[in-house]
Order: sequence, then C-alpha cells, then structure tokens
Amino acid sequence: MLIRNGKIYLQKLLTKLSRVSLLLLFACSGLGQKFDSLFVDRAVEREDKFKELVESTWIQFPKLGLYCEKETSYHKVFCKIQTVLSFRKLSEYLEIPIFESGPHTKYYLELNSPSEFGHYNPEFPLKLREYLLPAKTNPELYALTLPIYERLIRSTAREFFIVYQKLDSNPKFFRKEADRYLLLVEENRLDPYYLDRFILFLYPAFTDNEDPEESSRFVYLKGDETMDSQVVKELVGFWIRRKADGTDTEFVLGLVDLLKLYDPEFYQNRTAPKND
Repeated sequence: MLIRNGKIYLQKLLTKLSRVSLLLLFACSGLGQKFDSLFVDRAVEREDKFKELVESTWIQFPKLGLYCEKETSYHKVFCKIQTVLSFRKLSEYLEIPIFESGPHTKYYLELNSPSEFGHYNPEFPLKLREYLLPAKTNPELYALTLPIYERLIRSTAREFFIVYQKLDSNPKFFRKEADRYLLLVEENRLDPYYLDRFILFLYPAFTDNEDPEESSRFVYLKGDETMDSQVVKELVGFWIRRKADGTDTEFVLGLVDLLKLYDPEFYQNRTAPKND
C-alpha cells in the first residue's frame, strides 16, 4: 500500500514538473516571444493613441467646452480638458493613479472639501512633462498651437508663474504656510475663507506680521498687483497645496517648459537678474 501510494505521489510530482517544464518552454519559445511582443505592441499603441489625443486636444482647444467660459482662472482650462479626457481615462493612459489621496473622484475635481485636498502622485507631473508639449518637436504643430496658447492659455500660465515666483522668493514663508495648511486640513480646522488672507498677496505691502522686523520679505515686480485678487488667492492655494504634497517643483518645471516654448520673452523678463 505504501509502495502504491508512493507511485501515485511520484506520478503526480512528474505531472507537475511536466507542466512547469511546458511553461518554461513556452516562455523561452517563439510563442512566449510573440506574447511579449503582443504586450509591447499594445503598450505602444496606447501611447501613440494618447499622443494623438494630446495633439488633437491642443488643436481643438478653442472649440472645447464652451460652457467652461463661465469658470475663472485655471478652472476654465481644466474644465475644457475634461470634456475630452476624464481623470479615469488619463490615469489609464499614463498607467499611474493621478492622486495618492484626497476627495477627487475619477471624473471631477472636488474643490470645496473642508477636510481633504488632492495629494497628487509625484509621478503625475513627470508624465505631464513627458507628453503634454508635443509642439516641442513638431514645428508645424507649434505654428498651429501658438495662437491658441496666446489667446486662451497664456494669461493663466503667466498667473501661475507670477504667484509661484513670489511665494518661492521667500522659501521659509512658503514652507511655513504649506505646513500650516496641511495641519489645518488634517485636523479638520480649515476655514472656508482661509485663503482670503492672500487676496492682496501680490501687493508690495503684503505682510504676514505687523512688526516690520518680523514680517516676511518677498521679491516684488511692478505691475503684479493688477492681477485679479480672486485669481491670486486661488493660485496661492494651489501652490501651497503642491508644496504640502511635495509636487511643487515638478509642476513648476512643467510650467517653465510651457513658458520657454510659447512665451520665452515673458519668462526671460521674469527671471533676468534685476539691477538694484
């Protein structure tokens, strides 16, 4: 009986080993290579489709989501983009989650949560830099999209950069505000009107302390204070949240790529050394 059971066990073992051998043979054979090739082909096809979608979105941007015109600041741009590409679909194309945490869904941004904000996946702005400026290597596309940028995107891109530049001119203040914001959100103590304190942020006299010795110092450029105050506070909030989730550097590098391509004179004027 023991011998019989031993034979049965041996037969089962040989069967399992045969299956493993077949799998190894398959992996090393032409069939395995074809399977790998099919996987690569699908990945390439998905990437090509996404690149085509990005190009067509740039070209068709003026016609997208005309109802989005009622939105202000960068919400208008996001609104238009989301008429052709949801967060869910964008995540599928990029093969990464867009957010690591927060109140946003796969389909829209939740901007009014008192206890959460979207923490972007650090890979997300890296992927954006990789795909979202196809005109960098396509002169014909650049010629088509430059007027679109100038008419519909330039003011928003400049506003983003102006606000970031002033925040970044005082790194200590920037970090402190991000940490404060993060703490208030985590403790569910963020006042709905918290960002109203930044309405006059671009004014030269803006300060966070009445004591001149204690107040924060910023680099100020003449004319910045003419920006719409509601837009200013929203963009301060955006950059504080990006500092809090650690993606501010990559997002601003992507913004710099955009400005250098479509708005180089503005970028040079803003970053050229100033004579005292």
